[in-house]
Amino acid sequence: MKITMNDIRRGGGCAYGLRAFFTRYNLDLAAFIRDGFIEADALRGTGDALAIHIVELAEARQGERNG
Repeated sequence: MKITMNDIRRGGGCAYGLRAFFTRYNLDLAAFIRDGFIEADALRGTGDALAIHIVELAEARQGERNG
């Protein structure tokens, strides 16, 4: 599942925090900016509580759209 900046904002994240987060977990910020998303598994794999929360919110929204 693709997680976008909109998903991150809905989950309580911000652009400043995003930069620090990607650096902390050695994720490719340039690819995120270029592609417009990061895979949910990459975020979940960090074990970070906020990242997992963002993925869960995005999954719930996806389920609402499909349900």
